[in-house]
Amino acid sequence: MSIEERLRSLMADGLAGLDPGPGDRLGAEELGRRFRRHRRIAEGAAAVAVVALVATVVAVPRLVGDRESAPAPAPPVGGSWHAGAPSPVGARWMPVTAWNGTEAFVLGGGIDPPCPPNADCVAADTMASDGAAYDPRTDVWREIADAPEPIGYWFRPVVVGRTLVLFDGNRRWLAYDIESDTWAVLPEAPARLTDTGTVHALDGRVFIAARSGRVLMLDVARRQWSALPADEQEPRLRPYAVLPTDDGIFACAADPEVAPDDGDTPPFTIVDRWDGGAWSARFPTTGTIGDLCAHWTGTRLVALDIQTAPGLDGNPPMGGRLDPETGEWSPLPGAPDVDSRRGDGWYPHAADGPLMAGWGYVYDDAAETWTLLGKPDSAVDSQQGAVWADGRLLVFDGIDEATAYDDPSGISAETWIWSP
Repeated sequence: MSIEERLRSLMADGLAGLDPGPGDRLGAEELGRRFRRHRRIAEGAAAVAVVALVATVVAVPRLVGDRESAPAPAPPVGGSWHAGAPSPVGARWMPVTAWNGTEAFVLGGGIDPPCPPNADCVAADTMASDGAAYDPRTDVWREIADAPEPIGYWFRPVVVGRTLVLFDGNRRWLAYDIESDTWAVLPEAPARLTDTGTVHALDGRVFIAARSGRVLMLDVARRQWSALPADEQEPRLRPYAVLPTDDGIFACAADPEVAPDDGDTPPFTIVDRWDGGAWSARFPTTGTIGDLCAHWTGTRLVALDIQTAPGLDGNPPMGGRLDPETGEWSPLPGAPDVDSRRGDGWYPHAADGPLMAGWGYVYDDAAETWTLLGKPDSAVDSQQGAVWADGRLLVFDGIDEATAYDDPSGISAETWIWSP
């Protein structure tokens, strides 16, 4: 049985037992799609929709070699929640969020009842084009100009100086000028892009991988595209994600030497680095199949995921981290077992520096600690937007699963702030 067939079977047989909640479900589905796409990369294709709701990975016990390891105990609930002012643009689910160092921007999102998870209905997915900016120091919102088109949860944001850039995962690039409160359309890329992973920026340029394997750059101020020289290290990689940092430009790909007809060997993540003048390094093959180009802590590349990949030799971890200084990959230290999550917590996803929220936890990569987020006094269950703001986690909007699938009154405009 092929890897993709195994994943389809596991999706049908095991998702109901996992029940991570819709917000976490989107993260699981994203990684499941990327995993299946790693197979196709090895076969010569590279493309995945980050938020197309088509597949998921179901967690199984973590294995190390041939021995099952005992999962880490569930961490205690930590920190505290308090309510902020509600959004002035009204209730919605899965808004697009970004932080510019001063304000949190909350854009678009769904305004009609969403389709329930695992249902055979097709939701209208009516998305909003309005948005607002929130200052957590003063607890004050301000409405911003409407975007030129609806902003769905599949848009990927990145702040470049005073500009908020949004990519729709296909061809469309939008720019919001924060100071002038105006929108513009940026030029399309000169080549087809991969549609997986987040979008990152460095020194005024947005970086993304083309399906050809080249790394493309968009100079936001000049509105011009360019490309890094081709990575000619052998075997040739076809990156699905790019992470620009002050320690080099990292390109992440699946192991190109995994045989197309091999249904057991993990397509482990491989990372190459551009040092500013050449593709100077290929790091040793990692032990994860996760996207290490997802986040840069300032010292390490991290894929935050506490799942393991079923159906492959050793059930390799989906999460992990790579230290470019030593060249060493390692699993997430002390990661709790996916089944140990409590059912009364929240599952927002956001990352900034060493702090990462996901799977109902806050993971501090510097301290190597995990904290359960718990849940504030709110009827909201999931599908929120979230950003980190100076060490605090801001969570916006979302749905009450008991009512929102049938009644828009179950969609929220709440603001909640978690402090460690």
